Amino acid sequence: MQHKEKLFSATDHLVSGRNFDVVWQEKNAIAQTLYPPGTNLNSYYESEEYDSHKNEQKSVVGRLYLFAQNVMFAYKKRIIKNNVNGKSLLDYGAGVGNFTAYLKGFNYKVMALEPNKKASSLVAEKGISCVHKLEDLSTDASFDAITLWHVLEHLEDPKAVLQKLKNHLNQEGVLVLAVPNFNSPDAKYYNNEWAALDVPRHLWHFTSKGLITFTTSCGYKHITNYPLFFDAFYVAYLSERNKGKKFPLVKGLLIGLLSNLKALFSKEYSSIIFVFRKA
Repeated sequence: MQHKEKLFSATDHLVSGRNFDVVWQEKNAIAQTLYPPGTNLNSYYESEEYDSHKNEQKSVVGRLYLFAQNVMFAYKKRIIKNNVNGKSLLDYGAGVGNFTAYLKGFNYKVMALEPNKKASSLVAEKGISCVHKLEDLSTDASFDAITLWHVLEHLEDPKAVLQKLKNHLNQEGVLVLAVPNFNSPDAKYYNNEWAALDVPRHLWHFTSKGLITFTTSCGYKHITNYPLFFDAFYVAYLSERNKGKKFPLVKGLLIGLLSNLKALFSKEYSSIIFVFRKA
């Protein structure tokens, strides 16, 4: 049996205000959020403030978020283009479909998978084919790239999902995973107040080593990594805001900058994109 050591309790600042224990799996180099049996995890996504399910942003910070998001869309497209020749893509956990819509504008053949009905309806409004679960895909559906942008940490059984996705990936295709890095400087600085814990929505908290080991055990080969610089700033801002500190944006920008500067040497960025192929 995998030994689990309690690290701390973290608070759900988005929906319930409840505390959830986070435990460490030393063997796997992964942390895990514990929740009571029978918990309806879907209810913890029912908030107008949940960014992945927003179709527009009205606040100053929200507008900055959208600006950074658009910059990152171009960055992510370049990563995909640099690692695969084809243009068919499945975005697993697509939210409201902004990234798939962006790629569609560059003649990518895109499909979205989004279990949340409200978010998936917004995907459909953008003229993008969308399914709610993997079983809805035809058995012969195959893609040059499959992306999970900050999705893997939400899945109750990520190993089963990765193994099933392999069946829908072309032989020379790529799996692209982006996750928060539990070993980043900002994660260590904020500890149980690190906003990227996002309990209980984030069920898993990956280190770089843990994510690579986990994914390769599902039949993939690790190719390369890319940093997500903007995440350090946004996560630090949210962490400061959740703590009720004054001037959270200013302090968040400072802590985010320091985190990125340290990561230039350690490569332990606040969030990291990992690229894999079939083993």
